[in-house]
Amino acid sequence: MAKARRSSSRSGKKWRGLLLLTAGLVVGAGLMWVAQYYLYRDGKPFRGLAGLVAAGRKAIDKPKEAKPQPEVEQQSKPKFDFYTILPEVETVLPEPKSGARKTARTEAPEAGVVYVLQAASYGNLNEADHLKAKLALNGLEARIEKISIQGKGDYYRVRLGPYPSLDALDTADGKLTKLGLKAIRLKVKKGAA
Repeated sequence: MAKARRSSSRSGKKWRGLLLLTAGLVVGAGLMWVAQYYLYRDGKPFRGLAGLVAAGRKAIDKPKEAKPQPEVEQQSKPKFDFYTILPEVETVLPEPKSGARKTARTEAPEAGVVYVLQAASYGNLNEADHLKAKLALNGLEARIEKISIQGKGDYYRVRLGPYPSLDALDTADGKLTKLGLKAIRLKVKKGAA
C-alpha cells in the first residue's frame, strides 16, 4: 500500500508542475503584451505579441473597400532638402547626338559651371579603387568620392573632371566608351565640383 501512495503522489507532483509552468507562461505573455502595449501606444509601430493582436484587430476592423483619396492628399512633402538642393548643384546632361556635338563646340562655355563624368558608383571601396587604377592606366585621371545615403549605407563614386567645356567632356566620354564604360554626364556649379 505504501507503494501505491508514492506513485499517485509522483503523478500529482508532475501535473502540478505542468500546471505551474502553463500558468507562468500565460502570466508572462500577458505581462509582455501589457508592457508592449503601453510602450508603443504613442504612434510607434507595434511589435511582438501586442503588434500581433493590434494587426489582428486592424484586419478585422478594416473596411473592405477604401475610398481613393484625392491626389493632393496622397503627395507628401519630402523629408529632406536633398530633392531641392541637388538640382541646383548638379544637373544630368542628356546624351549628345552626333549633330549636337558640333553645335556645342561652336557655342561659348556656360559661365559658372564645369562638367564632370561619373564613370561608376560602388558600394565597395576596393571596386572603386580598381576602376580608378584601370582608368589611370588608360590615361584618365579619376577621383573617388564617398557619399552616404540614409538607409542604404556608403557608396563610392568614381568621377572624372572637372572639365571646363563640353568639348573636353566629350573627349573623355569617348575614351570611356572605348573602355566599355557608359558614364553619367553632369553639369556642376563651380563651387560644388
